Order: sequence, then C-alpha cells, then structure tokens
Amino acid sequence: MEADASARELDTADLLRRCSGGDARAYDTLFAAVYADLRRRAHLLARGAGATLSTTALVHETYLKLAGRDLALNDKTHFFALAARAMRQILLNSARDGLAQKRGGSQVTVALDSALAAPSDAGTHVDVVALDQALQGLAAADARLAQVVELHFFAGLRFAEIAEQLGLSERTVTRDWRAARALLQLQLEMSCASDD
Repeated sequence: MEADASARELDTADLLRRCSGGDARAYDTLFAAVYADLRRRAHLLARGAGATLSTTALVHETYLKLAGRDLALNDKTHFFALAARAMRQILLNSARDGLAQKRGGSQVTVALDSALAAPSDAGTHVDVVALDQALQGLAAADARLAQVVELHFFAGLRFAEIAEQLGLSERTVTRDWRAARALLQLQLEMSCASDD
C-alpha cells in the first residue's frame, strides 16, 4: 500500500516536471490524476455559490484556465495553489457576470463560516466581489497574509503544507491565518455596513 502511494508521488513529480517543460499531454494526465482532489476543493468553494456554477463546471473552467499556459510548477502544493487562484478568479468573474446582468441581482455568494476556516452552508454569506476586494486590500497591506488565506481557504491546504510552500514555520502560518482572518472579517463587516 505504501509502495503504491510512493509510486503515485513519483509519477506526480514526473508529471509536474514534464508540465513545467511545456508537455501538454503531461498536463492532461496530471489533471486527471488530481481530478478527484480538485473536485473536493472546488465543491467547498462552489457549494455556497448557488446554482449558477456547479463543482464540475468550476473544475472544468479551472482546467481550461490553466491549460496551454507555461506552468513552472515546483510541486503538487504549488499546482493546487495555482488551481485555487484560478478557481477564485472564475468565481469572481461569475459574480461579476451576475451583477452585469442586473445591477445588484443574481449576485453569486460564497459561504464563509465566522472564522473564515472554510465555506459552510451554515455560515454567513459574503459576496465574492466583496471577498476579492477585501483580499486585494489585505494583499496591499501584507502580501503574505493574503497568500496564506488563498492557500488555506481557496486551495484547502493545511497549515503544515502552507508552511512548507512558503518556507515558514507552521506556527508562523497559524499566526498569519489568525491575523488575516481578523482583518478580512473586519473589512467584510465594514463593507456590509457601508452597503446598508
């Protein structure tokens, strides 16, 4: 069993290397290999987005967004970070399209729990445009905090994986997450209050 997992990791590493070299067939194979994991991550993001964008549509749009691009992939975590950024952009574009159809109507929302830990049906709904604006504000103030949010919330990475990706300690990532969560929550609350 461990040998199978080790072989899959080697295969994935080889696929990532080949993708970085511009091998389109390797990209297709890599995407197929991680498809179930991408669907799980996309489901967390899309389930709060309403009926306008299904999990499958989000994953397929992500594939199209990343296909044909020169991807310099360091590792599997880096691939998921790129996929998460693509999913965020797709959700944002979907939300903007909804707003363009009818000003203020058909707004796509993403559900966030009160701790911004992960999307949740029971959480507070925040529109994707407001979330993107809050993340842009956070990135302007502290790019690393915004990156931690993107990797944890959108990519679904654990703190240990984020720490490895960013070259930080897990404790630092946990602290960054708490700070980012508090700042985003404040920005989103201020945004909601100004809308009233």
